[in-house]
Amino acid sequence: MKIKLLPLAIGAAIAMPGVAMADVNFYGKINLAYGMSDVDYAYDFDIEDGTIPPASVDVTSSDRWELTSYNSRFGVKGSEDINDNLKAIYQIEWGVDIDGGSADMSHRDRFVGLEGGFGTFKAGKFDTPLKKAQGKIDLFGDTTGDIKYIFAGENRINNILQYSSPEMGGLQINFAFAPGEEYESDTNDDPKDGPADSFSASVTFNADNIYAAIAHDSEVTSDVRFYIDSGFNIQDFSAPMDTTRLVGVFDLDAIQLGAMYQVAETSDADVDGDFEQSGFLLSGSFKIDAIKLKAQYGMTTLEDNDGGEEVDSELFAVGADYILSKQTNLYAQFTTVGYEFDVDGGEEQTSDKFDLGIVHKF
Repeated sequence: MKIKLLPLAIGAAIAMPGVAMADVNFYGKINLAYGMSDVDYAYDFDIEDGTIPPASVDVTSSDRWELTSYNSRFGVKGSEDINDNLKAIYQIEWGVDIDGGSADMSHRDRFVGLEGGFGTFKAGKFDTPLKKAQGKIDLFGDTTGDIKYIFAGENRINNILQYSSPEMGGLQINFAFAPGEEYESDTNDDPKDGPADSFSASVTFNADNIYAAIAHDSEVTSDVRFYIDSGFNIQDFSAPMDTTRLVGVFDLDAIQLGAMYQVAETSDADVDGDFEQSGFLLSGSFKIDAIKLKAQYGMTTLEDNDGGEEVDSELFAVGADYILSKQTNLYAQFTTVGYEFDVDGGEEQTSDKFDLGIVHKF
């Protein structure tokens, strides 16, 4: 007989709040949207061996209506006071598809650590300091307007250990590293078997109305959109990358303005190709009572220094949130992500999405 332990644990925690819930916070976020997705392809094929659709295929377009769960999640987190100067901290989070998709119960942030006057140390699986350095600049995160669709460096990685200093006048230092956990074998004579085969670090400043950050990844594997396959699909090029990110955000009660600049390049000599990416992002929002208007634009260029191929990517998003309460808001938004290719057989692809959605946090 199968027993679902998580519902039982949650039920027990609710039944005994004085004991089980003393140091536990059960939380979650549901983001569900109904909208139309439209994808346009414009290809100029000139390949004779038949491995890619024939030259007669010039333009393809398709659209559909869909209900989408955008990174909905739930989790538990909390702490235990060990003494006046030290406490244990923990978090375990799962992603769920509210619309009944196939990626139900995916792994998100999860860690255990210690926190005190020395700062915070934690280990597990979670976002790198470089990804977290974006702060609040991405106004369309967890939707089709997320900056991850054009920028390298948006990574949540396994086997990561991180130290974060205490805040000092708004200044904080974060340093994380991860072992590769590879063994030497007949097919791998140069394994990543060291104590820190990749690292990520950031310095952030957050005080008054200013947020600023500089961050760097070294040999952190990242996905980058680069080429099309014979089924008209954009593929992710995944490789260890060295990435540097600069972020600045000016935030008043009613107005927020932000800018980000980033450069990245492949860092592993074993990777087939020498790639470089550079790009920028601008975002802004304006709040009027319960309505928040927002927009952002980003652009990146990815170059293959060996083959001379190039992909130019653009992201544009505009939308409005209607804040019903501290936990619930409605939104409407339009996003477009375009890729222009300078590779064999391809020219460009554009994906547009209009959404009406609701976000509820608990």
